[in-house]
Amino acid sequence: MNKAHLKYLFFVTKPYSFSILEPIQDVIINSNCGDVKWFAASSATKYSCPDDQLKSNKEVLEYDPDAVLVPGNVVPHFWPGLKVQIFHGLDEEVKGFYIITGFFDLYCTTGSVMTKKFSAMAKQKKHFLVKETGWPKLDPIFKNEWDFGNQKNQLIKQYSLNPELPIILYAPTFPPKYTSAPDLLDAIKKLKSVKYNWIIKFHSLMDESIQKKYKQLENENLRVVDELNILPIMAGSDIMITDTSSVAYEFLPFDRPLVTYQAIARKNKGINIQNPTELVSAIERSLNNPREFSAYRQSCLQDIHPYADGNSANRVLTGIGEILANGLQNDLKQKPQNIIRKYQIRKIIAKSQV
Repeated sequence: MNKAHLKYLFFVTKPYSFSILEPIQDVIINSNCGDVKWFAASSATKYSCPDDQLKSNKEVLEYDPDAVLVPGNVVPHFWPGLKVQIFHGLDEEVKGFYIITGFFDLYCTTGSVMTKKFSAMAKQKKHFLVKETGWPKLDPIFKNEWDFGNQKNQLIKQYSLNPELPIILYAPTFPPKYTSAPDLLDAIKKLKSVKYNWIIKFHSLMDESIQKKYKQLENENLRVVDELNILPIMAGSDIMITDTSSVAYEFLPFDRPLVTYQAIARKNKGINIQNPTELVSAIERSLNNPREFSAYRQSCLQDIHPYADGNSANRVLTGIGEILANGLQNDLKQKPQNIIRKYQIRKIIAKSQV
């Protein structure tokens, strides 16, 4: 990778963004190829940043970053540095994944499907670049950071679960139009005291009234957890249940059974059910034949994330270094005015400094 010593700024607005960028920070620190600062805004301000944090626009301007890395859709346009989109999830399950907000100089894509679509738009718009890098959040999985047996035992101990029972992770998406949480509530209620351990992990934006209903189900077999990083829970789970959430694709590298509820894309990545009454049979089928959809899972990964070397963070940093070294960002066309979005991001930054 490029060894130029650069100044990086990580801009996060959601709690789940930290785990996306932390593998990049680890590479920077371990290779001593730059400095890292964090800036948290919006709902991310409730959590402590993993490293040095900047807390004002003035501090950012004084730091003068070479690159600003963002796992979100917007970034302060008035900050210095190459604006880099890392993405907050995988694949295009729901509408809006390929919207170009007009803030970024570089899109770091995860695989051939995404690269093809973003490259076509880059050729047309000419105000951003595209590099295929893989997704840094998945690096720890491919580096075998978690052993299944050890991690499962850790989850059982951490949440006081039954060591004799399989662990089912339920992680639904939050938009009312797509979430499975209301539909599956009664089905999970009936299953909470039988032969499974349940760990329920909601998106940070999930409706609080729905979260409350699930918390009322808690017993010795069912836990509702609030963790920033879902990967360690995935690593120790026998099965995951979800819907259109992009966490379905994060689970694929573990090559374990996946049950989706009314999925929209790539339905053969697991058992896709249409009705809550199908949940029990889908769980049992998954436990009895965990390898059933393995070939489909691997095929899906080849499209959306073919990199299994755990070096996506390295590729992101190499891409940034090459662009800056060659001044490629200077050849980009002017970005759209974005008056409304620019006003909104100024408000977000102003509020974070209060």
